[in-house]
Amino acid sequence: MRFQFIADEHVKVKTFLKKHEVSKGLLAKIKFRGGDIRVNGHPQNATYLLDIGDEVVIDIPPEEGFETLEAIDYPLDILFEDDHFLIINKPFGVASIPSVNHSNTIANFIKGYYVNQNYENQQVHIVTRLDRDTSGLMLFAKHGYAHARLDKQLQKRLLKSVITL
Repeated sequence: MRFQFIADEHVKVKTFLKKHEVSKGLLAKIKFRGGDIRVNGHPQNATYLLDIGDEVVIDIPPEEGFETLEAIDYPLDILFEDDHFLIINKPFGVASIPSVNHSNTIANFIKGYYVNQNYENQQVHIVTRLDRDTSGLMLFAKHGYAHARLDKQLQKRLLKSVITL
């Protein structure tokens, strides 16, 4: 997955990307798992010193799903989906994540959906989860970078829900 930024200060690539919620862990994935950092179209590393106006492009490698999470085919009530996020209406009586007591969970169903859709990123990123006996909206990030950005927004209480009846 590719993301593009324009440098607005004279700093190292890693310092600039940190301001855009690109973590050290994500930089490591980019470096060691087939990703790429380019500045003005040329390959660079995270310590390259940017000039104002430089174009920074990062390619994040695909994420494989956890082998222990079984993909289960189940019809989902999808309310919104784009390249970065998925929002579903979770039914009552279904656990969000697997446990000793629960194996047919929303996480299993989302992984099944990702596999059936042949999505490049197979890892399930639950941003908001609900108790088994609660129905309602659940938000998923479709890749680690979207999850990191949403986590920061949740920590700063920047995410607002709008309910219309």
